Amino acid sequence: MFFIFAITLLQFFFFLSCATSRKELRLDPESEDFLSHVRYIITREESKIFSELPPSARPDFIEEFWKRRDPTPQTLRNEYREAYFQRIEDANRLFKGSRPGWLQDRGHIYVLFGPPNERVTNPMGGRPIDPFADAREMTTGRRVATGEKATEIWVYYNLFSSYQQPHSAELFFVDSDGTGDYRLSTNIDEVIPGGIDALLNPDIRFTHELYKEEAERAKLYLQRALFDFSWELIKQKNKEIPSNLLVRLILPYKKIVFKAEERSLRARIKLTIHIIDTSEKVIWKHEKEHDLDFTEKFIEENKEGTWSVEVPVVLLLDKGKYSVYIRLENPLGDQIIEKLLPLKM
Repeated sequence: MFFIFAITLLQFFFFLSCATSRKELRLDPESEDFLSHVRYIITREESKIFSELPPSARPDFIEEFWKRRDPTPQTLRNEYREAYFQRIEDANRLFKGSRPGWLQDRGHIYVLFGPPNERVTNPMGGRPIDPFADAREMTTGRRVATGEKATEIWVYYNLFSSYQQPHSAELFFVDSDGTGDYRLSTNIDEVIPGGIDALLNPDIRFTHELYKEEAERAKLYLQRALFDFSWELIKQKNKEIPSNLLVRLILPYKKIVFKAEERSLRARIKLTIHIIDTSEKVIWKHEKEHDLDFTEKFIEENKEGTWSVEVPVVLLLDKGKYSVYIRLENPLGDQIIEKLLPLKM
């Protein structure tokens, strides 16, 4: 059978912001190439984590990225990865135009969903309008595809098996410029239940090749495998310490793997923060362990809650550029996350 293909409509490279500044995280060519090729399946959270990693940690992330999607981890092959890149090759071979085939709209759909169950080509123009059809019941894509431009109609019989009932969809593509680059004219809101929000919802992450139970199992594993936190670099003066930078970290409880001990749930968060200057010298460091001990009832009632910590940098930083290295480790849950963030004072 074919394998999982996530639906994540996002840009593969974007700007991240914090409380004090807006910055562009620049990546090396290899990292940019990775993000470019997985743009259709990487989640927003994974993209954020990857962009903030130190360069030395990125190869391990890429390896884990594919492991999380491997349907048969007990074997040497990763069928998901093989199928994904095979679809990219197929799309480049099948769809010619002004852009590589897999970057065109038809290629995008093909990579995510595979070949359609039906493909109707109209090189001389769209299908004629049925004079007895109610125009109010026609989708936007069907109306656009009734012109004189070359069109294609793709039909999927059961687009999402994660629905209890089979769901079919018609997708219309139009070559408006005559370049061979067919654009999707179908309004996704009209053919996908829940519209664009459904596509972005993790509950609809998997396509028609999986049964609902498989999709749920893989979705839960993907979510639990990601250990991440949000951060703020706040420029504020404190003459008593002295300090002019505060580091605030926020870690959701649902991201923490707790160890059950008697009647409590425990985690140990080892926090490391380094301030690094342009010569790559560590000019300030902070290391501290935080023991988290909660009752099961507390965690159950605070599933959406967070653990936060504020660390003042006990050093007056001069104007200039720095890097902030942050590492969180939870040895009781075998969790580690690193970030390397640019800072301009």
